[in-house]
Amino acid sequence: MEKIKPVGHIKTTKSGKSHIPKIILGETETKRGDEIPYIINAHAVLLYNPRLSAEELSASLEVMKKDVLLREKREKKEKVR
Repeated sequence: MEKIKPVGHIKTTKSGKSHIPKIILGETETKRGDEIPYIINAHAVLLYNPRLSAEELSASLEVMKKDVLLREKREKKEKVR
């Protein structure tokens, strides 16, 4: 199974503090000091905009699912070259 190239990374310090990139703050429509909600399952963590309804969040997940599959497809093509 191929690993998917991420958009970015959240780096943590040894004390467990993290820097949230501006792109995440923008997508979640939050600013420094705000709370960003998250959901955890066995293999992933989802940060999301606190203003989204369940239906909007579900639709976003469908788009993200398609994006992950497309990224995997592109990366396989690039390896073949």
